Parts: sequence; structure tokens; C-alpha cells
Amino acid sequence: MSEKPSRPLVGVGIIIIRDGNILLAQRLGSHGEHTWASAGGHLEYGETLEECAKREALEEFGLSVTNLRFLCVSNIIAYGRHYIDFEFLGEIDAQIPRIIEKQSFVHLNWFPLSTLPNPLFEPVRIAIDSLLTGKTYYP
Repeated sequence: MSEKPSRPLVGVGIIIIRDGNILLAQRLGSHGEHTWASAGGHLEYGETLEECAKREALEEFGLSVTNLRFLCVSNIIAYGRHYIDFEFLGEIDAQIPRIIEKQSFVHLNWFPLSTLPNPLFEPVRIAIDSLLTGKTYYP
């Protein structure tokens, strides 16, 4: 994205937690570079929010997500971008995550919610706050 869009973009992310740990990877080569994030990306034309969350988890970490649940929506202006962001919670059973998009992520790992890496990608920071507080809207 070399040119700023005239309107906010729509982002969709998915938070995966297993045994009290959250799956995060460090971002590369995009806005929020070097922050820790979950799978996520742009909503495609004709796609539902849920389809987008599942697609991003599969494309980025090779995961088939089940039991998708809405977590929060936020208006994020950060990293020189403006997004309306939707976050979901999802489950992956015993699947082993791996980085598929090596140009986008490094250092995929599980982290206890009590000991998170820094800095967190802003949508993920908000999603974790939502998970811990039950708040669903972040203006």
C-alpha cells in the first residue's frame, strides 16, 4: 500500500487461546512491523467477517479454526493507517501452528496471558483487553 486510501480499511483478526496461552507471532514488512500479533488481514469483497478470520488463520499459520466467536470491534488509527477492526476468538484443537507466510511473520509461539511479549500489535492489544474485560467496542 503505497498510497493512503481515502476511507478506513476493514481488518479482521482471530485470537487463538489454548490452555491459557495465546498464539502470537512477530510481524514483518508491514504496518506494525516487529510487533506481536495474531493471524489477521483485510476483508475481501463478498467475504463474511467469519470467513475472513478463518481464511487468515489458514493462510498465515496453517490452522483450521472452529467454534468462532465475536470478540470486539475497534476504530484503530495507528502505524499511519486507519482500520475498522473486527476480532474473533477461535479454537484449533490439537493442530500444530506454523508460519506459512514467512514474509509476514517470525517467532511464532504460545504466550501466557499473564506474560505477553512487547510491543503488541494494536488490534491484538485491544482484543486481549476485550477478552479480559468483556468490553466489545473500542471507539
